[in-house]
Amino acid sequence: MDSLVATAGSGMRSRIETLDLLANNIANAGTAGYKADEESYNTYFGQSAWEGYDEGRPDSAEMPVVQRNWTDFSQGTLVPTGNNSDLALTSQGFFTVDTPTGQLYTRNGHLRVSRNGELQTQEGYALRGITGKSIVVDPNRNFEVTGSGEVRQDGTAIGTLAIMNGSNPSSAGKTGSGYFSFSPGAKVQAVANPEVAQGRVEMSNVTPATAAVKLVNVMRSFEMLQKAVMMASEMNKKVVEEVARVTA
Repeated sequence: MDSLVATAGSGMRSRIETLDLLANNIANAGTAGYKADEESYNTYFGQSAWEGYDEGRPDSAEMPVVQRNWTDFSQGTLVPTGNNSDLALTSQGFFTVDTPTGQLYTRNGHLRVSRNGELQTQEGYALRGITGKSIVVDPNRNFEVTGSGEVRQDGTAIGTLAIMNGSNPSSAGKTGSGYFSFSPGAKVQAVANPEVAQGRVEMSNVTPATAAVKLVNVMRSFEMLQKAVMMASEMNKKVVEEVARVTA
């Protein structure tokens, strides 16, 4: 295959993958706790991609493909909700929840209090305390959560939220909608100085305007690569015609 066609075709494929990634980011721009996905190419690395990829440069002779997606864990905007059970993290780390398949982690603090007083996510997963047990309050009375994550009711400490993080944040991978899990062998530990804000939720760190601009640029890039393939095909066609022509 012609090297120009092969390279341009590989670039078109990577643009399609990026298009899907950006479309998913835009679709989740209003999702609490959502963290934007970014891409890393094996022939070009911007500064932000280097920070998320954290590996050595690959061979520059390789085809331009999306080699790996990474997650941008930068802070999202905190939005007041007026709901006492909503919590937001302004520090690193994740809330820890118990699910039927094991522990998961989330930045989505849009919570609820169950009938038996258990602090849960909207999916019904119990929020875990540092003791390993769920946080249970009196559902008929208000409670407060201090900046360090301690849950108190009527001046009495109920428990402290387990706010965890991996020693290498890039080892956290997305699991389902708004949840993360750490790779096997990753060291997960309690955040030393967590910062919790009650009555607020952390929104997605996706900026719709920026994502929309990237989307347009990706589409234009795809069109340019498509033209390159057409030009290369036309050049190859002319070469074949010239070689095959018999002169008198």
